[in-house]
Amino acid sequence: MNASPNGSCTATAFQGFEAEILRLRNSNREHGETLDYLKWRYQSTAGAPDPRVYWLLDAAERPIGMASAIFRPYSINAIAGYVAVIGDISIDKEWRGRGLGRTLLQFMTADLDREHAGHPGLVIPTESARRTLARVGWATAGSLAPLIYVLEPSIYLRPLVRSELVARGLARAVQSGTRLLARAFASPEGSLTIADSPRAAREFLLGQQTPRGVVQRILSPETLEWRYAQHPRAKFQFATYLRSGSTNGVLVFEERALERSCTICDLVACSKRDLRDMLAHFILDVLSQSRVISVRLLLDDRHPARDCLLVLGFVPRPAEAAFQVHWLAGDAQSLQWRISQGDKDT
Repeated sequence: MNASPNGSCTATAFQGFEAEILRLRNSNREHGETLDYLKWRYQSTAGAPDPRVYWLLDAAERPIGMASAIFRPYSINAIAGYVAVIGDISIDKEWRGRGLGRTLLQFMTADLDREHAGHPGLVIPTESARRTLARVGWATAGSLAPLIYVLEPSIYLRPLVRSELVARGLARAVQSGTRLLARAFASPEGSLTIADSPRAAREFLLGQQTPRGVVQRILSPETLEWRYAQHPRAKFQFATYLRSGSTNGVLVFEERALERSCTICDLVACSKRDLRDMLAHFILDVLSQSRVISVRLLLDDRHPARDCLLVLGFVPRPAEAAFQVHWLAGDAQSLQWRISQGDKDT
């Protein structure tokens, strides 16, 4: 335990503290979660260090704040390892504005440096937490910015032209152009199979490698199963891309019927050509179904997939958040972190 004039801190495992974690998390967020969700989220990967929970305590040693580190498999400079993914940063409202966030995050950082110095840390924080983390040694390594593909442009055109008839006419012209562009990049040798199970992706994912100088989440069959197939409250679909009979790519997405939107959470392919071809086939499939009006991806600002997306007509939007890194045993900031929706605190 660590004590200071601003409060005390301690660290524990996840098991045995589920109820208190759930209370703190739900009391400081707009939407509450369930115990089943919490157990899923803190599920540890085989061989990884156990999740670590950091507590901020008041004078009576009652929890008034927390943060956690869950160790996920990543390829770090072409070597398989684990990254401490930070999340669940919460402080009860009545205790905010007293410097206690810095006390907690400084304690967490010191513990990671002492107990897990060989593992880099990654966090996608709120703006308030970002400023505090920067003061205790976390460096900003990039930003996360969405790219949007508009499938139903009339919604966006109506306010501009103020005529339903003109908006529909312009929308048809734009849709024809997007179809032609997608067809131009969709190789006749390629095809896309969409399923509710990630089973078809297993063999392809086992052979994936990441180049030196890059940090990227290892999208293994086990990770795909846990992160998406076993998610307690969301339903994902899995698109497997084949070219000339060989599996050359995998894409994971979620459709939200009420919003008529589609979010691509993860995508991986053998080459940029395969990535572009897979996305072109996916766009054609979504266009043919007419279920959604937009497709969205969230990627870091240096992600290599961004070039393929821009060529296909995805529109870049302003950055939504920064991500920060920390690594006592190495220079985490100098590495290229490839971050997507799948890396976010879930």
